[in-house]
Amino acid sequence: MASPAKKARTEGKPKVVVVGGGIGGCAAAVALSQAGADVVIYEQAPALMEIGAGINVQAVAIGVLNRLGITEEQLKDPVLGDSIITSKIEYYTVDGIMIADEAVGRAKGDAYPQISTHRAKFHNTLIKKARDTLGEENVHLNHSFTGMDRAEDGTITIHFGKSSTFNPKLGKCAETQPSITADFVVGADGLKSRVRAALLGDNLPRYTGRTIYRGLCEVDELMGDGNTVSLCGNEDGNFICYPVSDGMRKNGKTHCNWGFNAKRPEPGIESWTAMAKIEDIEAELGAMDQNSFGGVTPLQIAQKTEKIIGWALFDRDPLDSFDFGTVTLLGDSAHPLLPYGSQGATQAIMDAEALGVAYKQAMADGTGVKGCVKKYSDMRCAISGKVVIANRDMGSTAVLREVEKKCVGMSRGDKEKWIKENGKSFFDEIIGSYRRAMPKSVSCEPAK
Repeated sequence: MASPAKKARTEGKPKVVVVGGGIGGCAAAVALSQAGADVVIYEQAPALMEIGAGINVQAVAIGVLNRLGITEEQLKDPVLGDSIITSKIEYYTVDGIMIADEAVGRAKGDAYPQISTHRAKFHNTLIKKARDTLGEENVHLNHSFTGMDRAEDGTITIHFGKSSTFNPKLGKCAETQPSITADFVVGADGLKSRVRAALLGDNLPRYTGRTIYRGLCEVDELMGDGNTVSLCGNEDGNFICYPVSDGMRKNGKTHCNWGFNAKRPEPGIESWTAMAKIEDIEAELGAMDQNSFGGVTPLQIAQKTEKIIGWALFDRDPLDSFDFGTVTLLGDSAHPLLPYGSQGATQAIMDAEALGVAYKQAMADGTGVKGCVKKYSDMRCAISGKVVIANRDMGSTAVLREVEKKCVGMSRGDKEKWIKENGKSFFDEIIGSYRRAMPKSVSCEPAK
């Protein structure tokens, strides 16, 4: 039996295909559907598994999700989301001196909270909303984008392989999936977007000289007040940790997500499934032993971790436009971000909102899909490009580096004195500059 969403479709609507069913793809599909589009998602994963680690999602993006019908209560649901409402971020030197703390989300006075969550659980919440909105039959897994043909009338034929038959030696799928023809294609297929490559070629990214190591573990005490993100470090490396399970927080424990960003002369693998060893980071984390979060040091947190990911960081330049006629890009496909400042999921969700607004406006003024794509590009391309540039300076974590520069050669006592006298104003200057560079929502709708 067809879903209510499918029954409600009318003839003449542009058929929209979203390539990629991640956070940005799901949010975009919901936003477009609610704006009146006929939307189908094609995701390459053969099955949705709980992969990845923790993420922070800024208050502005939580506001977008709320307007899409994904509520704070759903994000905090003990089974589905289990997210934590984040209250503040604390910044420490490599030797354990607090520089300052920063209130975030509702604690700062925003209409919506900032949340810390396991990426998989957050994604589960969005995929459920997408299925409820589009209909179960319009969210397809096991579809790996292999190319597209564009006709003179603007329609696009998209070709897929069956992801479960991918042969790594050949670099392709052994079996194909049926091709699909659409009026509008949204490439939301991530950092190594095949849709972007089909449009622009496969340009090689630049290695940044850094690798981020990430993991999840359980800590027997609360970190901070149980709602806190903590950072420490300097120019050579910085460590971040925060809780991602409200259920464990309520039991006085911490499901701890952590990351360590370190200089590495040789590029590793750009993949969130590339494994690393504790020996790769042991000495550097050991140098941070004067910091303690939930009663354990950064090294002890890493030692509690069963699987450590080592993800080499590569940089890509911002695009000049997201306007490719009847094709566009969204999220990391459009503006691949280095993982600083908790902006990846946030910016993808803001793209999704803008795309929905642009679609609704374009359908109302008669400019069609091409009008939608131009409006969306105008709303989001230049401003998201500024986020890409801002994150090259390591986002909000830049304050850790800059304080160390100011205090170079000082004794610990002199360093504590300088931070006590200057740390807060210095912090506010650096953090304020970064936060002001972050875009606002395109929606003027008041908080609910």
